[in-house]
Amino acid sequence: MRKIFAVLFALLLSALTASAENIDVKISVPEVGISENIEFAKIETWPEASLKMSIFAPSDGEKHPAVVFIPGGAWIAAPKESGYYLCMKLAENGFVAASIEYRVIGAADYTEIISDAKAAVRFLRAHADKFSIDSDKIAAMGQSAGGYLSVMLGVTGNDKFSSGDNLNQSSEVQAVVDFFGPTDLTRIADDYSDEKKAVYYSPSSFPSIFVNGVAGYKNRKGGSVLDNPQTASDSNPLNYISKKTPPFLIFHGDSDKTVSTSQSKILHEALTAKGIDSTLYIINGGEHDGKYFYQPGVLKIITDFLHRVLK
Repeated sequence: MRKIFAVLFALLLSALTASAENIDVKISVPEVGISENIEFAKIETWPEASLKMSIFAPSDGEKHPAVVFIPGGAWIAAPKESGYYLCMKLAENGFVAASIEYRVIGAADYTEIISDAKAAVRFLRAHADKFSIDSDKIAAMGQSAGGYLSVMLGVTGNDKFSSGDNLNQSSEVQAVVDFFGPTDLTRIADDYSDEKKAVYYSPSSFPSIFVNGVAGYKNRKGGSVLDNPQTASDSNPLNYISKKTPPFLIFHGDSDKTVSTSQSKILHEALTAKGIDSTLYIINGGEHDGKYFYQPGVLKIITDFLHRVLK
């Protein structure tokens, strides 16, 4: 009996060995190096803050265009980890991608939060050689509140909201990818019911606190986003579009219940009216974030756009 098992085992081993096959594998996706928690700004005024980014880069030693990814979170959170998937995919497609933090409402107002995003762009330019970045080719990409910040980077360049370190470097970006970001905050609820509009335009709403703060805190006046025409205008990216504005790629879901789809439409219309290269995709069934925005087809649209305008 033992001899029979030995023969069967030998035959099985022979069959397994015989089925092995050498194959050639084409290297189409580069190795990606990840540098985590790099401090790009230190805020020493109260409340103090140390802002960090994580950088995903092709490990080929060549210089590549860069993308600054700005996470969403209603301006009350800025989790850079939410950008890791897209940053990895961008790095696999030949871009250096940095997912960043920024200060949030309570710790800063809209002018300071925008300046944090600009500080990240300047930091990457100042350290372009270290991170293999082509400093002439940097894009901003963001989701929701991060989409708004990306848009503001695109339309204001070096003109406003710049403070902090590396001020000898440019804050300008050469392209913007905006995922369902708000634009004109006085119209953020245009597509919604009167009840929902009342919530969005109350003094305690996130958009209102973002631009006007909380009354009595850090000398803020507070009030609804509709109450102060000056801050409403100053925080509105539509007011800064010019011939210098870079190309835009915009995505929004037609079922978004958080930011009105019309916010992306009015941005696209304002850009094209000034002759700016802008493409808007309304995703059928798309809500606020979610699976539709991470599919290969969407990623291809993004990388094709970035290759076209940055490469």
